Amino acid sequence: MRKAIICAFSALFIVGACASGPDYAPAANADAVGYSDQRIETDRWRVSYRGNTKMSSADVQDYALMRAAQLTLENDGDWFEIVTADTDADAKRRYSTQTDYESQFAVQQSCGLLGCSSRLVPVMTRTERDVVDNRTVYEHAIEFRIGKGEALAGSPSIYDAQDTFSTLKARLG
Repeated sequence: MRKAIICAFSALFIVGACASGPDYAPAANADAVGYSDQRIETDRWRVSYRGNTKMSSADVQDYALMRAAQLTLENDGDWFEIVTADTDADAKRRYSTQTDYESQFAVQQSCGLLGCSSRLVPVMTRTERDVVDNRTVYEHAIEFRIGKGEALAGSPSIYDAQDTFSTLKARLG
């Protein structure tokens, strides 16, 4: 019985490790990766998605758009209209010094009464270089209005909820 429990937890851990990627889940806090949403009125919402350092601005915008589509579907809407959208970039630099050691050889010459001799002697050399690591985290916020029925044609800020969600879900995972 104990072996079965250990195997089950091991399998769960392995599956969880393989499924790790950008988190499409509620953010645990303001600095965590994920989405947060807030109902403003009965048909109006604000959604934001915060990425990690490996995600581009476009990725973060797509995750926020997918969440807006998902909320529209969960609230029995057919389409949503983006009222405002904003992307913030939190850029940070980390400075460090990288030190490398390398073994090289130097020629050592010894001279005496009978002449000179040369031999190779191992010498450790140290090199240092400054490293600048730039990290940018993007957060995208959308305020949108949920609509039912036929949407106004021709507006670039109106999205079909089902098409948007299924397209982005297939692409982002």
